[in-house]
Amino acid sequence: MSQSSQSMHEEIISKLGPQGIQQMASLLGTDAESAKPAIQACLATVICGMARNCGEPKGAQSLRAAMDDHSAAEPFRDIAALANDQDGQRILAHVLGVPGSRQAAEGIAQFMGMNSGAIMKMMAMVAPMAMAMMAQRIDANHMDATAMARELRRQESAMSTSSFGDMLSGVLGKIFGGAQAQGGAKPKNKPQRGQRV
Repeated sequence: MSQSSQSMHEEIISKLGPQGIQQMASLLGTDAESAKPAIQACLATVICGMARNCGEPKGAQSLRAAMDDHSAAEPFRDIAALANDQDGQRILAHVLGVPGSRQAAEGIAQFMGMNSGAIMKMMAMVAPMAMAMMAQRIDANHMDATAMARELRRQESAMSTSSFGDMLSGVLGKIFGGAQAQGGAKPKNKPQRGQRV
């Protein structure tokens, strides 16, 4: 599993490259130096939210099924289009819940010293990237729901020791009830049933 041995959020940052980061920064009215760590924090929150969704088999199976819709997605091709695409909002609603997405944006914004509205837009832009990256790893390594959940928990565990680990723990604890990376939990604010990512 050479691909999944890398950190997902680092690989996404690498795929974005300086030009993609600058483009996102411009769309959000900030500079690349400020945007890069904010993008990393947003990606980490979305990826860890996906891991928390896998805290029980039903949640893992639902997320695994949703991944099939994103295996052919190419969110890095047109960064500007992501700013107006509703797919990111749908993913956030599924992974974090609507109130949870707002809580996450506020938590990241406070941590980064940025506007929560800009962070919400950033989260919606990076969510399709995280889904596409995970879907590609699933296809490359033939993962079922259990294997996907294991990989996402591994990603969450790695990010818990990062510079924004405490922020992640606090944000995810508010949304999911304080479960640890290995335990998983249902989000307090669940999206509408039947919502597809």
